[in-house]
Amino acid sequence: MTTRRLALQGIACAAAASALPLRAQTFPSKPITVIVPATAGGLLDSYMRGVARLAQPYLNNQAIVIENKPGNSLLFGAEAIARVERGDGYLLTQALQIQVRMPHMRAVGFDPFKDFTWIISQVGSPFGVAVKADSPLRTFDDLVAAARARPGTVSYATVGVGNGGHLIMEEAAALKGVQFNMIPVKGSTEGIQGVLGGHYDCVVDSVSWAPHVAAGKMRLLMQFGEGRLKKFPDAPSAKELGMNIVYTSPIGLIGPKHMDPAVVKTLHDAFRKAMDTPEHQELLDKFDLFPLYRNPADFERAMREEYEKERRMVVRLNLQQKQ
Repeated sequence: MTTRRLALQGIACAAAASALPLRAQTFPSKPITVIVPATAGGLLDSYMRGVARLAQPYLNNQAIVIENKPGNSLLFGAEAIARVERGDGYLLTQALQIQVRMPHMRAVGFDPFKDFTWIISQVGSPFGVAVKADSPLRTFDDLVAAARARPGTVSYATVGVGNGGHLIMEEAAALKGVQFNMIPVKGSTEGIQGVLGGHYDCVVDSVSWAPHVAAGKMRLLMQFGEGRLKKFPDAPSAKELGMNIVYTSPIGLIGPKHMDPAVVKTLHDAFRKAMDTPEHQELLDKFDLFPLYRNPADFERAMREEYEKERRMVVRLNLQQKQ
C-alpha cells in the first residue's frame, strides 16, 4: 500500500511539474487589468491605452482592460498590487517615479522592492519650466534674476507638494541661491490655466505645457532632460545653465510580488515588441515622450538607484514626514 501511495504521489507531482510550462505558454488566457492611477484622457491614461493596443496581438489577443484610479498622489495602483500575495500577471499597474519617492515622505501601503515585480520601463516624460508667451521673463536667467530681486514672490505652479516638479525646482532654486513661491495645484490643467490667466509666473511640470508651447501660447524657458528636446530645440537643459539636474520621470509596468518569471517574460516581450512598432513612435511624438527602455533586471536596478537619489533629495529639501 505504501509503495502504491508513493507511486501515485510521484505521478501527481510529475503531472503538476509538466503543467507549469504549459500554463506559462498559454498565458494570458483571460483579460489583463492595468490600473492607471490617473484620470481618463490624461497623459498616463492615453499612453497606456495606446501601447496596450499595440501589445495585445502578442498576448494571445486578450483584452487589456484599463482601470482608472486617480488620487492619492498617483499611488492607488501601487497600493492595490501590494495587497496581492502572489502575482499571476492579470493585475498590473504603471511604474512611476513617485513610487520610489513618496515612501521617504510619508507612510505608504507598499514597499517598492518587496511588493513589486518590475516588468519593463517603456518611456520617459521630460519636465520643464514654462511661462506665458508674452511674459517679460524671456529666459530662465530672467526668472532667477526676478526671484533674486523679489525673494519669495516669483511664483511657480506645480502639481502638489512632493511631486517631481516641486523637487527639481527647489533644487534649482538652491543651486542658484534664490527662493521661489511654490503654488501647489490639483492638476496640470489648473497650473497651465493659472499661468495663462496671469495668476502664476510659470508652471513646472511634465509635458502638460508642450501643446501650449507648440501653439505659441507659452514659452519653454528650460527643461530637465539630458540634452535638448527634439520638438523644442530652443529650450536649454538645466545642465547647460550650470545646474547638474537631470530629471526624466519613467513610465513602465509593474506587477505584484512573486510573479512567475515566464509570465514576466511574456509581458515584457509583448510590450517590448509594441515599442518597436512605428505606431509606438507616433505615440511618443503625440505625447512628447522619449524611449526609456529597460528590461526587468535593469529597471529594478535603476529604480533602486532612484530610490536612494530621491531619499537624499527629500532629506535635503526637508520634505520628509514629521513624526
